Amino acid sequence: MPHSVMPHSLRRRHVRRGRMAPIALVLVFGALLAAGAVPRLAQSRARETERTEVNATPTVYTEKVRRDTTGTPFELPGTVTGLHETSIFARANGFVQSLRVDIGSVVRRGDTLVVLDMPEIREQSLQAAAVLEQVEASAALSRATLTRWKQLAAQGVVTPQELDERQAQASVADANVRAARANVANLREVLRFGALTAPFTGLVTARSIDLGSLVVAGAAAGARPLLTLVQTDTLRVMLQVPQSAAPRVRVGLTAQVMAREVGDSAFLGTVVRTAGAIEPGTRTLLTEVHIPNRDRRLLPGMFAQVALSIPSSGASLRIPAIALIVRAEGTLVARVEGDSVQLVPITLGRDFGTTIEVLDGVQAGDNLIVNPAESLASGMRVRPVARGTTKTAEQPAAKSSGKPADKP
Repeated sequence: MPHSVMPHSLRRRHVRRGRMAPIALVLVFGALLAAGAVPRLAQSRARETERTEVNATPTVYTEKVRRDTTGTPFELPGTVTGLHETSIFARANGFVQSLRVDIGSVVRRGDTLVVLDMPEIREQSLQAAAVLEQVEASAALSRATLTRWKQLAAQGVVTPQELDERQAQASVADANVRAARANVANLREVLRFGALTAPFTGLVTARSIDLGSLVVAGAAAGARPLLTLVQTDTLRVMLQVPQSAAPRVRVGLTAQVMAREVGDSAFLGTVVRTAGAIEPGTRTLLTEVHIPNRDRRLLPGMFAQVALSIPSSGASLRIPAIALIVRAEGTLVARVEGDSVQLVPITLGRDFGTTIEVLDGVQAGDNLIVNPAESLASGMRVRPVARGTTKTAEQPAAKSSGKPADKP
């Protein structure tokens, strides 16, 4: 249709379309520009944030070096024994006439354990009594003779030499009487030992005789004890305490004795004495622990573990185990001085698990970085925060390499 004859409404539409086309093109171009600029802006902001984080002073957590004021636990092996243990031997040869106890018998001090028949000693005792009667009669005659000779000497009938001889004979006779009496008393004492009695209250743990058995006197080589007696109401354990803890072991220190065979409960004991000297071969201190055992739950001969809490001397230092830095140059810690880090070498002592003893390199009160980053270096600036305190908007040191401090 020719333009001249186009209706007025169509001409208005064409004009409107012609005007909207440039606007649409501008909008499309703006959208494309925005779509490309937004990612670049986000990347720029991310780089700026990263640059800020890298250049910012990292935050580190610290903990102070403290003196060792806690007790050091020691768990040492030991064998439970009776407070007193003795082997019963015969005083003289004889035969077992009466056996009044057996293994497991509980006896009190003074109770008769065994009665022996000693015929040889009995006959020797009778012979000694007869000899005593003889020497007493001889001594009586010597004294009577001496009395008469003294009267004769006063009259001048006998010489002083003869009087001295009679005096010596009377003295010898008196000495023979005393010797015979001592022999009689000795044999009577030996006969008394025919009844073997308990030297203390305890438990019979061994027996090697029976009725009619021939027993030999004394503990000669090869002779077996008749009985073995053990005191069980109080037991003891001998411990070998290492030299590192020996100076702090004191009489009265509480110990916990555990034997699995009698349950998980611990028996309370007490250190009653120590050897007072270190054994050169093992570098240990012999220590004796006593354990009350009224109910006799613990048995002599048991293996037990004895736990001691050795008090601290207060001279050693402890640091957290997570503060250690192990590198090629040795074991180090990161010490915070003001707002900078110094890596210092240390000498380690005992390992207590979460803490470690330090022998050299740090002092009490020093601030050490815990969980130090691999990138830590001497001179690095940090922001120390005491471990356990609340922080806000802080970045941990492990996420930042930090920047060395400016040197004057």
